[in-house]
Order: sequence, then C-alpha cells, then structure tokens
Amino acid sequence: MAAAGLLEDDDQRDFMEKHPCIAKALTILLCLPLVPFFCIWGSQADFPPSEYWVKVPGVEGLERSADAVASSTFNIILRVNNKAVWQVVCGRGDRVDVAYEGVPLAHGELPDFCVPPGTVGSVPVVATGEGLGPPDELYERMEGQRRRRERVQVAVHVRMREITGNRGAPLRLWCTAILHGRPKGPLLCAVFGQPDDP
Repeated sequence: MAAAGLLEDDDQRDFMEKHPCIAKALTILLCLPLVPFFCIWGSQADFPPSEYWVKVPGVEGLERSADAVASSTFNIILRVNNKAVWQVVCGRGDRVDVAYEGVPLAHGELPDFCVPPGTVGSVPVVATGEGLGPPDELYERMEGQRRRRERVQVAVHVRMREITGNRGAPLRLWCTAILHGRPKGPLLCAVFGQPDDP
C-alpha cells in the first residue's frame, strides 16, 4: 500500500512538471476565492498612523522696499513619515494655507503623493499670497520678532481629500513651521479627521 501511495505522488509530480501551465492555473483557481477577503481586509485595516511635519526652506516677498513687485511666496515641504511595515501610504491632495497670527498670507495646491513603507517622503508645495507682501502691521510684528532674535512661526494648514488607511475620509493637518531658523526637531502636525476622531 505504501508503495502504491508513493507511485501516485510520483505520477502527480510528473504530471505537474510536464504541464506547468495547468499547474499554475490550478494554483490560481485555489487562491482566487481568497482575493476578496484580502481586498476587504486591506481596505478596512488600521495601519500605524503616519507622522507629518512641514518645513519652509524658502520665503520671498516678506521684505519691505519701495520696489517690491512680488506677492509673498512660501516654498513648503510636507514631510510624511510612513511607519507602516508593508503598506504604501497615498494621499489625494487638496489645499495648503499659510497664516501668521491668524492672518492668511498664502495658499497653494497640495499634489497627490505616495510614500513607500518605512520611509519619510517629501511633498513640495508652493503657496503664494495676494497683493504685495503682508499687511504693514503684520510686517512690523514679524520684524520685531526677528530683531529680538525670536523664531518667527507660521501656521500651515494642510487638507487632503483622502489618505490610505483613513477609510475614504478627508484629513486635515494643523502644522507649525519656523521661518529663518531650524527647530531642534520636527514640529509634528496635529491630525484631524481620522475615523476614531470625535
């Protein structure tokens, strides 16, 4: 009986080796019923939340001069730390707004982006203002901070239409960026709009 079983196994192996296409088709047919399960599970799974922060490596149009001809322009980099081990995080862009002491200075469009697992991605954004630089009162406040060697902070609000792992919900980030200086570490953004938010 044992010899007969070994012969049957050998015959099956010979058949699979002689007909690799049939062997692949059988494997696909056996695995096919599991695909919907993994798709539903993957769309509903809670991934480790990403961390976000912003940097402003370049600013133009904040100075005061008689020949000022440009509006305020902020070169912003949104940094996305994807802490997931295997899941790519993709965001559908929307809008970025920059403000100083609650007064809007500039806005721009956030592009769509994807960040591979276990990496920190950079999403560049250019935000521009309307008019020639900030209002006089705001300019004087900013200059006062610079003269006192204080770090000038701006609020950067980021809106995304959707992000991986957020079950189709939009996401909002409230961030702080430092102009003309470097913080000791990244200033993490406050995140709003996740499924478990109130």
